[in-house]
Amino acid sequence: MIIRFLLTTATLLFLNSSYLYSQIDTLGVNNSRVLLVGSSLALSLGASYAYVENAWWKDISSEFHFDPGNDLVYALNVDKAAHFLGGVYASDLFSQSFLWTGMKRKKALWYGALFGSSIQLAIEMKDAYAPYWGFSKYDLGLGSLGSFWPVMQSYSKGLSALNFKFSYFKHSNIYWDLEAQRDKNPSRFAWYDDYPNQTYWISADLNYFLKTKQIPDWLNIAVGFGLDDTQYLDNSKKIGGNNEYYIALDYNILKLLKNWQTPLSRKIKYFLKYLKLPAPTIRVSPKFKFYPFFI
Repeated sequence: MIIRFLLTTATLLFLNSSYLYSQIDTLGVNNSRVLLVGSSLALSLGASYAYVENAWWKDISSEFHFDPGNDLVYALNVDKAAHFLGGVYASDLFSQSFLWTGMKRKKALWYGALFGSSIQLAIEMKDAYAPYWGFSKYDLGLGSLGSFWPVMQSYSKGLSALNFKFSYFKHSNIYWDLEAQRDKNPSRFAWYDDYPNQTYWISADLNYFLKTKQIPDWLNIAVGFGLDDTQYLDNSKKIGGNNEYYIALDYNILKLLKNWQTPLSRKIKYFLKYLKLPAPTIRVSPKFKFYPFFI
């Protein structure tokens, strides 16, 4: 859910602004740009919220309640990785906007983290009234941790050498099969809820950690986390399944395409840096398998 919300927001920001990931060309805070950023963020978040309100929270319970435990079974915590990455993405998205206004980098990062955490809190407050879910302190905690990740990176070279990414490819139809068994008919484009075909990655800068410059600076190694397609229904609840773990080569898009510096290219690279592109991959669990190009 958090991924769809943020992608909707990002798309609206992309369409309604000229500043996303653009070059910072001001020495002080520009009040006109602050107004533009503020109004664009309000428009984008409001439109995103209105769009997902009907899709996520149709059935609202009457009382605030905490998650009864369903959240820790659902998708074997792959959704927790989505909340963390969603926090990173939201924080970065907002920070770039504040940087464009002329705000100093550290301050922009902190503002981005606070805005990112606020999105996580807003979503959990809505889930607190949903009949099946409830307020999840784990979702809020991991989402907020992701929101503050860019801030932590700004204080640590080691953390700056680590980045988080997402990949999706329809390897299995299990999500739609199980939903059909529950008499539901999700769109065939509902990839955002299709956790068995999603993978979340942490990508490491090989040169930094190996203390060498013999490896191309754009070549990284990544560890992936996902869910296999062995879940099944028990009283309409998805249970079972196994977590999947991967090791793969990866690319630092910002370094690989460092000479591509047009305004449009900066926006494209901004989105691409969060996507894990196809590369040789080994699945180490639950069953060993080699993929020449896994996505």
